[in-house]
Amino acid sequence: MSPALMYNFNKYIKIMNQHDIYNDEIINIDSCDFITPTIILPLMSFIYNYNKRIKEHENPIVNDYLHKVLGIKKHTDTTFPFRWLDETTDNSEELTKEILSIMNPIPEMEQSLKYIFHEIITNVYDHSSFDNGFVIGQYWPKRNETDCCFMDNGISIPGSFKKAGIPFENDCDAIIQAVNGMSTKDNDEFIGRGTGLNTVVNIVTQGARGIVLIASGNGVVEITKNHVIARKIPDDYIKGTLVSLRVNSNKTIDIYEHMIGREYVLPKKIKRIKKKPIYVNEKNMKEVK
Repeated sequence: MSPALMYNFNKYIKIMNQHDIYNDEIINIDSCDFITPTIILPLMSFIYNYNKRIKEHENPIVNDYLHKVLGIKKHTDTTFPFRWLDETTDNSEELTKEILSIMNPIPEMEQSLKYIFHEIITNVYDHSSFDNGFVIGQYWPKRNETDCCFMDNGISIPGSFKKAGIPFENDCDAIIQAVNGMSTKDNDEFIGRGTGLNTVVNIVTQGARGIVLIASGNGVVEITKNHVIARKIPDDYIKGTLVSLRVNSNKTIDIYEHMIGREYVLPKKIKRIKKKPIYVNEKNMKEVK
């Protein structure tokens, strides 16, 4: 069984914990011996948002993959390399087609996947007020699974709630309320990813038996068919919102069956991931160019 998305996200947290994120100019990822979209995308977003650089990985195999997924080198047909969301024009249809091209889904699954990707990308434009937005994907043929990550540096889900005056206990609570379709009182429009996000989560977790991970503000929530995991994360590790999906492209899914609202519940206790800085010696570091 492949590691859950939260396991991969914790790898990103580990990298961040090894640095003084405000003063270190170069980020060292040597502690991560296997990289996935859920690790790479928040890392690249952090680098772009805070004008950082990334060191070449000490393992040439890992470094080669990093270059491919970032589009520095020619990638394989199972990799959807780092792409920008166009800040001014919704390019969701174009990106959706390109993501599907690496997955080779069965016809019965294709419509559901189009809905998922289009909904997530379109709602970034509708709700986040972002400057930078990114997409990365990787198809794993042996598992017939695809990891797709979408990230923006916009207002965030908790930020949307604060702006609308909607109360929430913590940022994980804001995320789960957005998943469950919390709406504003003024115009009844859904906050964050709204009902669209609820349907996306239903299709991925209940229909495709996959995983959804959402990180926004100081919270991260992972949802599967049978459980919800939540963690509180340190300040500034996530600017905006990360939506990471793991889907099996060989499932027959009825979209309409999963458009019926489903309520997801946070665990009673939410673990806090504490900042444990281990400062890295930047001597002789070589950055990825």
